[in-house]
Amino acid sequence: MAAEAVYPAENGRNWFARKVGAPLVALFSRIDLQAENHRLKEENAALKMALAERRSSQSPQPPDREFSWLPARVLSRNGAAGVRGYLRIGKGSNDGVKTGAAVAVPEGLVGRVTTVTPHTCEVRLITDPAVRVACEIESPDPSLGPIYGIVYGGGSVCAAAEADACVLYVVNPLRIRHLRKKPDLPPNAKIITSGLGGTFPRGLVVGFLMDGQHADETKLEREGDVVPAVDFPSLEDVFIRRED
Repeated sequence: MAAEAVYPAENGRNWFARKVGAPLVALFSRIDLQAENHRLKEENAALKMALAERRSSQSPQPPDREFSWLPARVLSRNGAAGVRGYLRIGKGSNDGVKTGAAVAVPEGLVGRVTTVTPHTCEVRLITDPAVRVACEIESPDPSLGPIYGIVYGGGSVCAAAEADACVLYVVNPLRIRHLRKKPDLPPNAKIITSGLGGTFPRGLVVGFLMDGQHADETKLEREGDVVPAVDFPSLEDVFIRRED
């Protein structure tokens, strides 16, 4: 009789553990595994970016300052003030973020930090018309030497008067200017940051040169359209270059 009396409680406890407890444990285990997997992917991407930056450095000497890439989540687009061409990021001065820091993803350059709070920062995208990026085009013939240019942000919407200067089928187009006339550059040539001016480190991919490099016969320079290396509308996570 005593054994039968405690049976309902024992059976109910076992039923609850089997039907409710076990699925909850499995659910949280999967969540923990996903979070750990995401963290490991971020660390791996940050290490790859740091290694690529080190390899792209032209100086054989070790740098005076060490930098690392801090992973951060995109909180919102267009910034706190709702200005187009900005991202709001969930890392700030408490994490070592400083104004002017470069922001990138493994695919390429995103922008630079403009304002910083203790827990957040705002990033101006390279697609903003006010942004200038000193770049270098990878030449098919190394004997020709480096080919430099300046990439300008084209914005995300083209005005009617500027329609002929915009890549209408590419979101957030870019444009490279001040290219010397020779040599002819192949389409899809990779464009990377040159490091000149110190705004951005050398070696970050900016985009790829398109066909139709325009040149005025009366000028010594030409320009062309650039397909961005980064898919800006789909950004969810970025990396901030932080001095260690």
